Amino acid sequence: MSEGRRVQAVLIHGEQALLLEEELRKILKRVSRNDPEMEFNLDVFRMGEDSLEEALAAAETLPLAGGWRYVVVRDAQMLSPKEVRLLASFLDRPPESAVLILMAAGLKKSSPLLKACREKVLVVEATLSRKKVPLWIKSRFEARGLRVNGRAIPYLLEMLGEDLMALEAAVEKIALFHQGDRPVELEEVVALVMPSAEKAVYELTDRVMLGDTDQALKILRRLLKQGEDPNRVLFILTRHYLRLLNYMALRDEGLSDREIAAELKLPANMEWMLSSRLRPQASLLGEKGLRHSLSALLEAERDLKTGRMEPGDALMGTVIRLASMGRS
Repeated sequence: MSEGRRVQAVLIHGEQALLLEEELRKILKRVSRNDPEMEFNLDVFRMGEDSLEEALAAAETLPLAGGWRYVVVRDAQMLSPKEVRLLASFLDRPPESAVLILMAAGLKKSSPLLKACREKVLVVEATLSRKKVPLWIKSRFEARGLRVNGRAIPYLLEMLGEDLMALEAAVEKIALFHQGDRPVELEEVVALVMPSAEKAVYELTDRVMLGDTDQALKILRRLLKQGEDPNRVLFILTRHYLRLLNYMALRDEGLSDREIAAELKLPANMEWMLSSRLRPQASLLGEKGLRHSLSALLEAERDLKTGRMEPGDALMGTVIRLASMGRS
């Protein structure tokens, strides 16, 4: 929605909810410069809590002071097929005095909502390439009037990955505790930002690979005590072993480390995994050990789904089996 050009409906979609909110803020900021009455004519609805009929009825309501009515519909990905048809019908003849802004996360290309909107509204995909995530983190510090030491940014990425909501929360926490005009240093970030559950599972995997059963079980108990879902722990463990299997196949095909990293879709800041984790772990386990490990993980998944064993007990037993393979 550029200045000087008014559209009557916009769909903002993407994978990261935070980017959708940022795009919405940009649009509303641009609108408010030309329409000082915007805040009096703005209605916000959330699908799952409000109905689409309510949102469309608000769009039909005449605005105050002869301006425009702005209606924001969050979580539009939750619309049912029937509601999407209702929306499509509305978009065929939208009220001349209304602007409808739809926000939807995680839409597939085949999504009925995306298809219904593609030819009728301005479609904005809110994305952020991996290469730009470090600059985005830096911008979040700058938005709070802070400078940040370059070493702190890779640490945040390693601990929290590319989860922008988690990164935003971490920056907010750091800003609350930071004192003075000096830049934010790595040491204070380390003290305030704990590893994500995924990072803890990586540590668990490392200990399992080394055959360090005691430490592996200690990490697992800590995760479960913190309330981590056993299914999620098992998922991350299994994903790592599958990545290891793919690494071995690509390595045997003669691909370079850079080519393997691209095939595995490793972010640029995670390419270190090849030399520090995947390569030594592949040598340690071998193809036979890896297949036995995947078999144990598959059995654990079956135990969790069928309820044959308590989730915690099933994971404990699996970790012990995996660690024994790391020692063999």
